[in-house]
Amino acid sequence: MIRYAGYPVGYLWASPNTLLGLGLLPFVLMSGGRAQFRWGVLELYDGFAAWFLRNVAGGAGAMTLGHVIVARDRRMLNFTRNHEHVHVGQYMRCGPLFLPLYGLSSFLCWRAGLNPYLENRFEKVAYGLHPCYGEPPDEPEVARV
Repeated sequence: MIRYAGYPVGYLWASPNTLLGLGLLPFVLMSGGRAQFRWGVLELYDGFAAWFLRNVAGGAGAMTLGHVIVARDRRMLNFTRNHEHVHVGQYMRCGPLFLPLYGLSSFLCWRAGLNPYLENRFEKVAYGLHPCYGEPPDEPEVARV
């Protein structure tokens, strides 16, 4: 129970970034995309979410903005969910400083000749806990009776 005592503060601390993610919600819904709540997070996928990730976020399969996870489609969301929830926790700890710190980490990697995404300290933690490289595996088909 004590473990969850800080959650309200974490949600508040991450809220500036969550508001950025919420800004995508109407565009996702108007374009035929989907939204759902799961594990205390709003998840957006399909429609504008796919376009946004492909054209604005450098082709990412998924990304997190505070307590909003944006994914290209349901398969990618299922594949990356645990990884993205590591970032949710990072947002709860870093709050409005997360995006500048993430950018600084990427910049320092780039300056050192390292991959600015894969060597980013935040991504190394998330991939270390929940690796989800590349495309999701095919999901098994459900047998119809």
